[in-house]
Amino acid sequence: MPQTLGAFLAMLVVMMFAMNFQQSSLQTQRRVLGSEVDVMANALASEAMQYVAAKPFDASVSTGVVNTTNPDLSSLTLDAAFGGGLAYADAADVDDFDGVIHTVSYESSFGSDLDFDISFLVSYVDDYGNASVAPTWTKEVTVQVDGPSIMITPVRLTRQFAPLWY
Repeated sequence: MPQTLGAFLAMLVVMMFAMNFQQSSLQTQRRVLGSEVDVMANALASEAMQYVAAKPFDASVSTGVVNTTNPDLSSLTLDAAFGGGLAYADAADVDDFDGVIHTVSYESSFGSDLDFDISFLVSYVDDYGNASVAPTWTKEVTVQVDGPSIMITPVRLTRQFAPLWY
């Protein structure tokens, strides 16, 4: 009887060690996967910001209404008119991205796709970086990327844009 009890306790100790090892291995794999997803989200945010940077500052700048010889702030798009419900690919200038939510999917080997939602917020800011309702020569764009539940926090990038000649 004492030998059976000793063998049982030895098996119990070995099983607990094996379970702890498996849990530790699983947590490590989750951290690695989370890091990979975070890197993907950062890359998407950077790519989206570069896409915005390639667009003209404002529609009135791209059409030539506002330029270095006619720097009329009143001709710029009003803050209330930002966005307009355009799709990501249809945005013609920086403020068209306001309120846009763009979804990017990546195939995974798990059998389900990894979906990332890229959202944009555009606003005018003054020379000190404070929000402004009136048009200024600086627009602040915030790109936020939300992803799978394994992400710890969303990725958020903020950048300010001005006409090249300002």
